[in-house]
Amino acid sequence: MILPSGVSLIDRILNGGLHTGLFTHVFGEAAAGKTTLALQFAKTAQRLDLGTIYVNSENSSPIKRLEQMTTQSFSDIEDSVKILLPKGFKEQGVLIDDLELYLHDNTRLVIIDTLTRYYRLELEDKKTNYVKHRELNRQAGVLKGLARNHDIVVLVLNQVRANFEEGTDFEPVAKNILDYWSDYSIKLRVAQGTGERIMERIRPEGEFSDGRLYLVESGFSPKKDKEKE
Repeated sequence: MILPSGVSLIDRILNGGLHTGLFTHVFGEAAAGKTTLALQFAKTAQRLDLGTIYVNSENSSPIKRLEQMTTQSFSDIEDSVKILLPKGFKEQGVLIDDLELYLHDNTRLVIIDTLTRYYRLELEDKKTNYVKHRELNRQAGVLKGLARNHDIVVLVLNQVRANFEEGTDFEPVAKNILDYWSDYSIKLRVAQGTGERIMERIRPEGEFSDGRLYLVESGFSPKKDKEKE
């Protein structure tokens, strides 16, 4: 199954939309629109009567933005979108291990926002960092297995860090781990115009791999919000 976003440009970059059975990795700087992109698909899933599990490790809640995008109160759609709130890296691992318990027959989308926040907060020294690297790798592997074994979409959002070695602006946190497990890898970055964002498909390579989008009340759009011009 391919879950569309409802935005033709996004779906073209993603070869139709998010694919069940695959691990899709989205990374970008703060305010690049990672959460909005994830909610774009949760919005479509809800309209198709499909369930979404949203694991939120960020300080902010996605509920207000989801209500804005769907023009519905969360109480009206909470049966379709289940939000889980781990309170630390260890609890996040336990929750990911138990995600199968939260799946229903109609669940087709699992969103992790973001996989690496608690991981970064717990990095200390080489000895403990190795343990955290191994645990992050294990969590990503569990998510990949969940996608394959249950034929669902796994959409993992990720933070970024500066990349001084290669001279690029930024790279995903835990790049080697996420590169290993990802079937699709998507980069979001802030452009110069108001609400303007660039979306680029890093993996798999091919044609129609990037495009210019704009953040609007309903989510993403290939056109500017005229009211804000």
